[in-house]
Amino acid sequence: MQQQLLSGFFDHTLDPKGRVTLPSRYREHFSHGAELVRFPDKDPCISVFHPDAWDEYDAKHIVPRDASEKKEDEWFVRLTYANKYSVEPDRQGRLLLPPKLVKDLKLSGKVLILGVRDRLEIWDPDEYEKCKAERRGKDG
Repeated sequence: MQQQLLSGFFDHTLDPKGRVTLPSRYREHFSHGAELVRFPDKDPCISVFHPDAWDEYDAKHIVPRDASEKKEDEWFVRLTYANKYSVEPDRQGRLLLPPKLVKDLKLSGKVLILGVRDRLEIWDPDEYEKCKAERRGKDG
């Protein structure tokens, strides 16, 4: 499959049932499913991969660590897959976010959806601004 480059910044809302509507330009892209992942060593957000993009990411970044004998890598793989969910969008293009991830990331009400090349990211807006400010401080 030709990989679509995902980009943009979208303000959306998480409804009381834990559903978020995908940006309209990406609904067709995710029409056959999405892989939601909360990485243990990355920023506090939910990564939303097309299943094919997840397979590519997994082969490149997860499989080598799974073959490693380092405890750190074992825990990375364990925690990544413990926080990975396959979901199907409903007819309105909404994804039901897993309650555990919603709780862990303190998501409610307004959320930000960012296109990040091979995936979307779902953020709490305040947490995104905090991480962005911290990054600015590191960049000088």
